[in-house]
Amino acid sequence: MPESTEVLDPIEQAFMDALQRLVDGKPTQKTLKALLKKKGKLAVNAVNVSLEAGHSRTLIAMHECRYPKVREAIRLSKGGKTTHPTTYTQLIQNLRADLAQEKAQKKLLQLQIAAHFTARMTAEENAKQLEKVVAQSRKELRELHKVASLPSKGAQPLPRLVLIRGLPGSGKTTRAQGYKKKGYEHFEADMFFEVDGEYAFVEKKLPEAHAWCLQQTKDTLAAGAHVVVTNVFSGVEDIKPYVDLGFDYEVVEAAGHGKSLHGVSSAVLHGMKASWVPTDALLRQLKKKVAAKGNVNPIVGKKDRS
Repeated sequence: MPESTEVLDPIEQAFMDALQRLVDGKPTQKTLKALLKKKGKLAVNAVNVSLEAGHSRTLIAMHECRYPKVREAIRLSKGGKTTHPTTYTQLIQNLRADLAQEKAQKKLLQLQIAAHFTARMTAEENAKQLEKVVAQSRKELRELHKVASLPSKGAQPLPRLVLIRGLPGSGKTTRAQGYKKKGYEHFEADMFFEVDGEYAFVEKKLPEAHAWCLQQTKDTLAAGAHVVVTNVFSGVEDIKPYVDLGFDYEVVEAAGHGKSLHGVSSAVLHGMKASWVPTDALLRQLKKKVAAKGNVNPIVGKKDRS
């Protein structure tokens, strides 16, 4: 090897020393020593030099590597004092060797990228599955808590669905709070108009609000919870869609004489009173309409003036 007075950094010097040991046939690395003993000769290339030096071959193997002088020295050790081809045959051979080396390096990088991508996808999928398990466990825990918090009410279990009816200002929402303390979920059409804590009633959206309330009730009952719904429910057609959900239900009439929280006009209130069906009559009508539904058990309605 030609001598040089240039000061090399420790890694580059380690590569140069390793190259010299391979050229001299005196490797110190365990695997290379075994190969030399078995084959009687070691190839002087970037792979073996890196193995002998104990550093990554990417530092010297690629065309634009970190230590081009080491790469050049390896070439010199294999091909004489100059790396410049003197014939077209040598040029083609050198180019083919470079191409093969670049292809091998590319293949290695592709395999590393694929392995990294696979590991990442597996980790993300495992994380998603774990999130689902945790979410399901939390849901089951909430349901168990609701069941545990519901009092037995003697030998008769509490109804799955409580429907509180009453005119504006009669105390429906206040009555529902008592059921919420027992573990019931509370829904009413007015909730549809609450945005960021503010009530913004839009009359033309009232059918949409009632549809929303019914769907929330249906989904929550299907999930195993108990539900209390507070609406005017002035007639049988208003309350029947909830009864048709097929759960045991109880109709409660709130009969207080307070002030409406949402400022219902006297004209609208008068119209509600005109179409109001007494609870006893409403239950009789419901019984006729749902007679074919054997799994629906109405509980006698009651008035509440609290």
